[in-house]
Amino acid sequence: MGYYLPREWAVVEILEDVEPLPEIVEACKRLKRTGYTLALDDFVLANHHHLPLLALADILKVDVRFTTPEERRLIVRKFGDQVERFLAEKTETREEFHEALEAGYSLFQGYFFSRPVIIARKDIPVYKVNALRLIQQINRPDLDLDALEKVIKQDPALVYKLLRYVNSAFFAFRHKVGSVRHALVLLGERELRKWATLSVYTRLTMKEPQELLRLSLVRARFLELLAPLVGMASEADQLFLMGIFSVVDTLLGRPMAEALEEVPLEDDVREALLGTLNRYRVLFEIVLGYEKAHWDTISRICTGLKLDPGAITSRYLEAVDWTEKVYRIR
Repeated sequence: MGYYLPREWAVVEILEDVEPLPEIVEACKRLKRTGYTLALDDFVLANHHHLPLLALADILKVDVRFTTPEERRLIVRKFGDQVERFLAEKTETREEFHEALEAGYSLFQGYFFSRPVIIARKDIPVYKVNALRLIQQINRPDLDLDALEKVIKQDPALVYKLLRYVNSAFFAFRHKVGSVRHALVLLGERELRKWATLSVYTRLTMKEPQELLRLSLVRARFLELLAPLVGMASEADQLFLMGIFSVVDTLLGRPMAEALEEVPLEDDVREALLGTLNRYRVLFEIVLGYEKAHWDTISRICTGLKLDPGAITSRYLEAVDWTEKVYRIR
């Protein structure tokens, strides 16, 4: 029997209303033997509906909206020896995220990760503002390679990150690179801008949930890959930046309009992030559509732009794959 979904990416979710009939259990066993990950949806202690499938489950999904904190902790304690991972679904607030994390949940779904926590006080940490401005300077058209080399050499952590990055399997250069200057030349200006942006941004998000970093990287790379499909290849760098800065409100704990005041961006990018419907915003809507599974929106946009939905999907998967590779060597 052949399977079309890649087992490395796909998770087979068993909904709460699926009857655990013998043929269903047997089908799940086949999927399990083939290497697929199985997730039980909307698991609750009071409902024993899923118990026949529990031994096959890799992930238990627990709805935060329909369970109490004590119930969620009890599920982990009771089934922690049987199930590999627990997922807190519909995580909407920072408190819910931290409560589930402390209870033993390692996977999360919900809008918390892209929703800012508005801070009452007016001051924003200087290091965050400086880092965001540095990202913008790195992406100026008149990049000064000598000046950038000097900055990197003054920061041992950046030197380490650069050499680790350029010597990784991501590039697979034949000879080991041992100097900052050599690394900068080999990377080339465009790849260098991207690396520097990611390095600074990674530091900026160190104290934030790591899903926020992944979210912004997937957005950035996806937008960059979409650019050539719509005749915007020359603006791919700006689209990449738009993806990076699309979570700046969450990062600074400010409404987007206020957060963007701290970062000099192109007008089209700024307006798109604020919701103005322009060329940039249309592509950003595709990104949001994939995140929220709004397939009708994606279909409508693809039709309007005469885009092949299959090509869009392959770019999204490529963006996810790229993000995971970069995340491992960041």
